[in-house]
Amino acid sequence: MQDQIKVHVINDQTCMSIDLVSAENLVLTLLAFLQVTTNEVFVYFLEDQALAKLHNEIFGDPSLTDTITLPIDAPGCPTYPHVLGEAFISPQAALRFLEKKSSISEDIYEEVSRYLVHSILHMLGYSDTSSEEKRKMRVKENQLLCMLRKKNALLTA
Repeated sequence: MQDQIKVHVINDQTCMSIDLVSAENLVLTLLAFLQVTTNEVFVYFLEDQALAKLHNEIFGDPSLTDTITLPIDAPGCPTYPHVLGEAFISPQAALRFLEKKSSISEDIYEEVSRYLVHSILHMLGYSDTSSEEKRKMRVKENQLLCMLRKKNALLTA
């Protein structure tokens, strides 16, 4: 039996209310479905400015972004504790994206859930550098969001 996975969720933004337990549940449901073994995962919900600052510190690019993923221990790596990675997410970016699409009626929580799924996939080695990789990753995101929706495991307020 796998050790219990600790999901650290830090909400350091005020754009939207996020139930931290729902974020933990989303990550745990996703990792169980994908049969991923790890000890810890970190999720940070940040304001745009904080994420842009981090983007500049890590990548030398001060522009706004929606999510940054820092994989730490590769899946299957025999470290203890095994830390899969860190996800830094801007809910404001999701709101901007939906406003730009004129799709504010779409669920902001589903869009931010997509960002979290996207980050977990990066932690698992998925890449979105080429257009083909982006397409494959989007298909996988959609499949996983469908599964999470059926299990009532998307983010909530």
